[in-house]
Amino acid sequence: MDVTTIEGWVKGIGHTRDYLIAQGAIPETPLTELYKGRDLLLLEPGRGLELSFWAETKRLESVHVILVKTLEGMTVYQGELPKPFSRGMSQPEVRAQFGPPMETKPPTKLPMNTMIGGWDSYPLDPSINSNAKVVFVYAEDMRVKTITFTMIDKGHD
Repeated sequence: MDVTTIEGWVKGIGHTRDYLIAQGAIPETPLTELYKGRDLLLLEPGRGLELSFWAETKRLESVHVILVKTLEGMTVYQGELPKPFSRGMSQPEVRAQFGPPMETKPPTKLPMNTMIGGWDSYPLDPSINSNAKVVFVYAEDMRVKTITFTMIDKGHD
């Protein structure tokens, strides 16, 4: 994938799968369920890239760019990132570049003694997408593990 494609997906957050297919932004391939009964459907257009769609409306809600492998079998995105994002960033570097986050969650201990580094979120420039934010999800060592572009107001729980 390239920067232009990722930027197109971010601008397409909030649009339906059919609209994105008609625009040539995504391929006409089936969406998959992570597990039965989940409200989100996934499209994996490339290694380390996931697009999440709300099952009921097939509306694109999130674009996930996975930068750090934390589980066996997980793939990592190796391509370029849109500016001002870069791989290898840590929480202090994110906060130095983007300022205080609009929302944040501290590191958390999950079942089976697994730690995650928490996350910070920032609104996107309204000229890119007026109903989207970027969420930096951190690994235990506070490196950016995943960059997620997601809707602010999804209109559902």
